[in-house]
Amino acid sequence: MNSILTKTLKGRISYDDLANVKSDVFSYVFRGGVGVIHECRQFIKYDEIFWGETEENPARAKGSSKKNIKDLATSRSVGIDPTCPLPAVSPCVITDTSGKTYLYKAENGITRKKADFYNGYTEGAWFDVVRFVESNGRSANYNREIWLQLENDGLPQESHTIDDLVVSCCTLIKSNDLPREESAIRDFVYESAPNMATQEKNEVVRIVLKEEDVPTKTISWRDNECQEWLEQKCLDDIQVDYCFPFHYFQDRIYTLMKKYHESGDKLANRKIQTVVQHFDNKGDSDDAVIAYREAQKKKWEECRLVMKSIAQYMMANDWELPFDKDQYFPQIKTGDNSDDPNRIVFNS
Repeated sequence: MNSILTKTLKGRISYDDLANVKSDVFSYVFRGGVGVIHECRQFIKYDEIFWGETEENPARAKGSSKKNIKDLATSRSVGIDPTCPLPAVSPCVITDTSGKTYLYKAENGITRKKADFYNGYTEGAWFDVVRFVESNGRSANYNREIWLQLENDGLPQESHTIDDLVVSCCTLIKSNDLPREESAIRDFVYESAPNMATQEKNEVVRIVLKEEDVPTKTISWRDNECQEWLEQKCLDDIQVDYCFPFHYFQDRIYTLMKKYHESGDKLANRKIQTVVQHFDNKGDSDDAVIAYREAQKKKWEECRLVMKSIAQYMMANDWELPFDKDQYFPQIKTGDNSDDPNRIVFNS
């Protein structure tokens, strides 16, 4: 085990003095939340706290990383910064498998504990003692999860991951603290992770809807999910060649044409591609899906007319494309192949 470094930076608290300082030394103002009661701030010994069977952060899908523990240990080895947020415990009566009873349960701070132990310090730390209560139709456990996620999103911690929020949602659904409804799941995710990118928050909702089999009017598909469904659940005797989404029609249509082209070396051998299409379900609306299907039909018809026009030209012009494409922007600045920076480059 590492020995504690004796040099303490100015403005920080050494491990030796930590248990004896007053609570007002810590200037960080406790950040509460809905259904969160801050009871006090006190020094508590590590062995008086129940850290869970696995001793991992309850708001994280994955535990403390080796890098995070070592980085925090390095910082705390030169003193504890009194301006940083303190970890939290909640009052409890928990008896573990050995028969020991604990009066506090760790809500977060496990990485800090591991960092201190890495430094050789095992006595204890200052904690905010908090309680969680029901409020406005939300359970105490629901309010706890919201608060923990918000606490874990601030520096110096790493930001939320999609897995963190998926695990929280699924845990709350299983404990009946979160309704199995898309709107309720979305509300929880958006409140818990205000700094997470919208795309990632929507991905959390999408995953939870699927994993928890949440009833919805429509289904949102990904290409890999389409393939899984075709292989594992679809009862129709049909060989699907391509799963086609609504977005990126122009990109996908070339891929589809290329698949047809590569399906055989002669016209008689080439295979008509069987396509199954899927669409966004924004707002979980069946009307939106039907509208997308109609819009897609129009895109296919436009595509057919475009190909017909091109085919007519190619048939009349020795199968050449109707594009004058043999010129480029100047890009090569030096050497034997350098371009005139003020002229279009023509293919020689």
